[in-house]
Amino acid sequence: MFLHVDLDAFFASVEQLDFPEYRGKPVIVGGDPESRRSVVSTCSYEARKFGVHSAMATAQAKVLCPNGIFVHGRMKRYHEKSKEVMEIFGNYSPDVQQMSIDEAFIDLGGTEKLFGPPEQTAMRLKAEVKEKTGLTVSCGLASNKYVAKIASGINKPDGFCFVAPGEEEAFMLGLPLSKLWGAGEKTVEKLKKTGFSSIKDIHSASLELLQSIFGKAGGSFLYMAVRGQAAETFGSDAKNHSISGERTFPYDLTDSYIIETALLQLCTEVQMRMLTENWYSHTIHLKIRYGDFTTVGIQRSYDQNFETENELYERVKSLFYEKWEKGRGIRLLGVGAGNCTHTPSQQFELFERDNQKTKDLEKAVLQINRKNKASGVKLQKARLMEAKNIVPPKER
Repeated sequence: MFLHVDLDAFFASVEQLDFPEYRGKPVIVGGDPESRRSVVSTCSYEARKFGVHSAMATAQAKVLCPNGIFVHGRMKRYHEKSKEVMEIFGNYSPDVQQMSIDEAFIDLGGTEKLFGPPEQTAMRLKAEVKEKTGLTVSCGLASNKYVAKIASGINKPDGFCFVAPGEEEAFMLGLPLSKLWGAGEKTVEKLKKTGFSSIKDIHSASLELLQSIFGKAGGSFLYMAVRGQAAETFGSDAKNHSISGERTFPYDLTDSYIIETALLQLCTEVQMRMLTENWYSHTIHLKIRYGDFTTVGIQRSYDQNFETENELYERVKSLFYEKWEKGRGIRLLGVGAGNCTHTPSQQFELFERDNQKTKDLEKAVLQINRKNKASGVKLQKARLMEAKNIVPPKER
């Protein structure tokens, strides 16, 4: 069984946690609302009631929510809280796949002897996150990751939804079209224009018909999704020795500035994890999914490791403009570092690199916030690995 855990309105929730005067009020994390080019990163549920959402221009958010509290993001603080939550997840399974700074998949298979039925484990995990971090999470439990992903969004915030094995198809057929995760606004609009007004309508169509209307990729996705099958693939960091993050947007992105802002945020997430987990990499991969479900990727290895957020961002941005078909709306972006190693590059450099101060600063901030793991946590993880017949990796 897979548990998908999503931190509720994460950035805004951290702001409300740190500043009690913000609680119960519309908090909008992003750039300056007076700037035409700044965008919303995240907003609280109070702000969402006004129609504000991520990737929206902050100027537009100001119009929709004039009394909103606009704050600049504090990525290092968000990463610190994310790390606290991810460490709790690790207490329940050795198989935690972090998808981004605020979401993860947890494989609960084989943990029943330690914690009982997966649905009870999920509720226990939710309570522990709330008690130890002050944050709430929404969880979805299902036999595959795609259904678990959708289930986690059913009862937000602080929600839980369990889809029992064998009930995946019935679960999907009971949802409105708006809950079909992965289908953007343009796809939903096209579905309705072609006579598909519900998930049941899509379910009644043949694979051939769907592919003739939405293309091979789009048609296959819709056919599998409405049947509760694994319609989306989610790569595994641990198996590929990579660190990655991806983000699906509420609507297709076409503005280059908004896209660059999204790429920068993903680069920040990846770099923070690289530093925290002591990884080094000279290989970067980029994933782009368009509104019609077409997915493209590009990977490139460089002579030297990237060592700062800015280095990673500049390389990612270069790859993006090399690959992006300008004008096509983007539904999802993913950034990753591959071929990761715990050994830094030993290549001789004639001149000291000009990013040394930045690198030292990033490491210093992480060192200040680093917390020692208790021996009891290590013992519990060893028991989990034993329960799931996982051989621990050799100490590096």
